[in-house]
Amino acid sequence: MIRIKEAILHILDINTNEPIFSYAGLDTSERMMIEYIEAMVAKVEDSDSMKDGILEEDNPMTGLFKNCQSDFVEGTKALSEKFFNVTKLNPEIPPADLLIAHFELDEVPCLGVFKLNYSDSYTHFVSYEGDVLTNQIILNRAILPSQRQAIQEGLVVNLEQMAYHVIEKKHMIAELGEKVNYFTEMFLEDTPKPSLKENISIIKKAVQKTSKAFNDEEFQVLAETKEAIVTSMQEDNLIDNEKIAEALFGDNFAKKQKYFEQVEELGYVDRAPAEAAVAGPKYSKQKFRLDNGIEISIPLELYKDPDVVEFINNPDGTTSVIIKNIEKIKNLF
Repeated sequence: MIRIKEAILHILDINTNEPIFSYAGLDTSERMMIEYIEAMVAKVEDSDSMKDGILEEDNPMTGLFKNCQSDFVEGTKALSEKFFNVTKLNPEIPPADLLIAHFELDEVPCLGVFKLNYSDSYTHFVSYEGDVLTNQIILNRAILPSQRQAIQEGLVVNLEQMAYHVIEKKHMIAELGEKVNYFTEMFLEDTPKPSLKENISIIKKAVQKTSKAFNDEEFQVLAETKEAIVTSMQEDNLIDNEKIAEALFGDNFAKKQKYFEQVEELGYVDRAPAEAAVAGPKYSKQKFRLDNGIEISIPLELYKDPDVVEFINNPDGTTSVIIKNIEKIKNLF
């Protein structure tokens, strides 16, 4: 349950020399505004790209966030100025507005910071030349995301514990000469834990390296990995790496050891929270792309059913896929 207390929009167009601060908040009694802010919060909280962390007391952002509780307008101006100073020297970071909201999430005071990147869109414009009214078409280069559109950067901070959830995208930083997660590294000055999506990617890479080391068939091991991950998310609401290793390698100590070495080296965070409602639909099918161009999508629960599908290793080293007992075929054109 979200109860919005106050919100404000600051314009941080890097094509201008200075940010354009708002000196008054948005009307949070309007249904449109309430729904828009709720949608922005959901884009952070319901994303499998969401990372979490906790700001220490000596982190400069801790004081800035707390100041927003006592003086919302001035506190958000300080936040926005810091953000603008990071982005204005790096032209590859898209220009945007910064929407900042103070709200309660399940009765916990929170602050949301959402970067609303601009996009181009055409609209009409009514002009007068003398007494002649003319309807024109103009290009507006500062269109904000709709409720349904994704955002690249967003943050929700628990103001009691300074715990935060964040989504972000790497961008080229001129002074560093490389792409970095500037939103956390330069704005928050903190390093969050890997997201659910990143943790799954780490597991995938570790399994690939392990299967290669032991000459296992990669596509089969990865299919079993996906099944083990989904099972862990559904049963435990987290990714339990011990259970995944057990499901994949059983009593094979050598494979387990190799796998655990790889996930540790890649930065995996064990027992990371994983909302099955978020991640489940993305991992409900086994998908394969064959080298002849054919793509196959098999529901997870049918993948191991020998009456439905069978993978056969041929003597010449190739693999055959047999799909069985089909009563009807529908073209999805």
